[in-house]
Amino acid sequence: MQDWIWLLVGIALSSGLFALLVTLYPKLKSEKQGYPLETLIEPLLLPLIYEGICAAYRLSEQAVDEGLGRIRGMDKKAIADGIYAMLPDRIGDYEITLVKSIVTKERFEQLVQDAFDRFDRFYIEHREHFDEQFEEWKKTSAPTP
Repeated sequence: MQDWIWLLVGIALSSGLFALLVTLYPKLKSEKQGYPLETLIEPLLLPLIYEGICAAYRLSEQAVDEGLGRIRGMDKKAIADGIYAMLPDRIGDYEITLVKSIVTKERFEQLVQDAFDRFDRFYIEHREHFDEQFEEWKKTSAPTP
């Protein structure tokens, strides 16, 4: 009888621990780390992130100009993510060592992806306008026979 009680107590404790972990896991895995400076530093990185995204597009244009074809998504992402290694010694008022201790490479990659997703959403929402501009450009830029 006592073995059954210990078995039930073990199951109850295991179930309670499992429920606690299920509850805490999303908080532990959240995007933000909760550092006090995180909300101040991450927005300061956005201009550099957009420069990385633009650099990836510029290199893609260069590849097309040289007849190599367009650089694809993962390659562009790698280029933009590479900006992390090129961050300047200071971001705003913060030393790079502090910035990198708060914003890890993985978090930076997520910030790059989030910024690209915002850009992509903007482009898709206004695609008709951009398509019209492109068609107008084709008409005015077409070589005359």
